[in-house]
Amino acid sequence: ERNRVKLVNNGFATLREHVPNGAANKKMSKVETLRSAVEYIRALQQLLDEHDAVSAAFQSGVLSPTISQNYSNDMNSMAGSPVSSYSSDEGSYDPLSPEEQELLDFTN
Repeated sequence: ERNRVKLVNNGFATLREHVPNGAANKKMSKVETLRSAVEYIRALQQLLDEHDAVSAAFQSGVLSPTISQNYSNDMNSMAGSPVSSYSSDEGSYDPLSPEEQELLDFTN
């Protein structure tokens, strides 16, 4: 049991290193870490979706190469320095789906 708990804690420590604000002075709780990871993944997915939409528009001839290049440069600069809107105020989160709530419910 001790080894399992140690592995779980090490996993959370690794996850904290990969989410925005995870390396901040205050150690994030496990729930805060999971919420931040969910938010970060959603933000990255949105960037990918937007990039795919611009690529499709460019390929269909809707966008010129100059506009597409400017967009790509903007996307690259955003991806290099992710910004999170994470805060400890639970009201700032989008409502979680029932499946996400179940995953975060450690009391059961």
